[in-house]
Formats: sequence, structure tokens, C-alpha cells
Amino acid sequence: MRWAPLFLIAAFAMAETPADVVDFVRTAAEALSEKNQDVFLDHFDSKMPGYVMLRDEIETLMISGDLATTVEILMDEGDETQRSLDLDWELQVNDQQPKRAIVKCRMEKQGKKWKITALEPIEFFKYQAAP
Repeated sequence: MRWAPLFLIAAFAMAETPADVVDFVRTAAEALSEKNQDVFLDHFDSKMPGYVMLRDEIETLMISGDLATTVEILMDEGDETQRSLDLDWELQVNDQQPKRAIVKCRMEKQGKKWKITALEPIEFFKYQAAP
């Protein structure tokens, strides 16, 4: 079964969140739902603390089956070079019970592109095999 990617952006966050930040979050969620590991990981600074763990967890998710994700921006603060976001992220793998968490991330503009430089909890992306 293949799910269509789902994306939610809170109306109140959209009014304050710059369009390029909303688009950045949307394309990250799309890449995850479409199982495009390279595009998803390209949203992250490879020097970010925990990047290797995140990469390993994403590799496991990519081979685990169908993915569906929803992301809602709950809080966004910052300027045109750095931002802090709280994301209400839901992830469903195959027919398992969805898991949901508030994922906190910091983003920085590196050249003309945003990159996530910190993400908590990285463990949110850990695949939990069904018992």
C-alpha cells in the first residue's frame, strides 16, 4: 500500500513563517514520504550533532516499507539567517500505529539554502519493528 504524502502547516504559523521556511519543511516531509533518502538528508547539515545517527535511522526507515508523514509548524522564531522551529510531526510506517512527537529544530542559511543544524529528538525517526 502506498500512501500519498500528507502535509499540514498551521494557519497561525503560516502568517508568521516565511514562505521559504514553509517550503523547506514541506519538501523535507515530501522527501521522507517518497522515501527519497538523499533529498531528505540534504535538508540537514552533515556536521549537525547526531547526523550519523539520523542518517542510519533514515536508511532503516527507507527499507522498512511504506511511509506517511504529517508535519505542522507550531512555533517559528528567528530571522532571515537562522530559525528555531517546533514541529508537530507524525510518522506512520506500514500499518503500524502512527507515532507523534514535537520535533525541535534549528535551521541556518548556508549560502542560499536552509540547513537543519540541530534536531531533537533524533530517536523519533527510529524504526520500531512490529512485535
